[in-house]
Amino acid sequence: MAVETSETLRASSVLAIAPRVAVQALGPKEGGVLLRLDSGEMYTVNDTTLDFLQRIDGTRTIAAIVEELTSFIDVAAATLTSDLIEVAGELRKESLIAIVR
Repeated sequence: MAVETSETLRASSVLAIAPRVAVQALGPKEGGVLLRLDSGEMYTVNDTTLDFLQRIDGTRTIAAIVEELTSFIDVAAATLTSDLIEVAGELRKESLIAIVR
C-alpha cells in the first residue's frame, strides 16, 4: 500500500494504522492503547479516539468514519470531523497512522 507523507489531512483522507502498530481496547469506558511493536512504546487514547482508530481500515474516509461515529456519539459532525483531523495529525506525527490517499 502506497503511503503519502506530505499530504494534508482532510475529511476525504483515507487512513491506515501504521505497520507494526497494534490498537487494543482496555475495557468499557477505559479507552485503549496503541502499541509500537518494534519499540514497545505505548500511547493511551480515550474512548472516542479508540472508536476512530478501530474504524481506520485503509478504505474509509475520515468523513465516512465520522458519519458512523455520530450515530452513537452526541456531537455535531463538523466538530467531530475537526477534532478527529487534529487527533489524526498528532498520531501521524508519531508515525502511528498514515495517509493512504
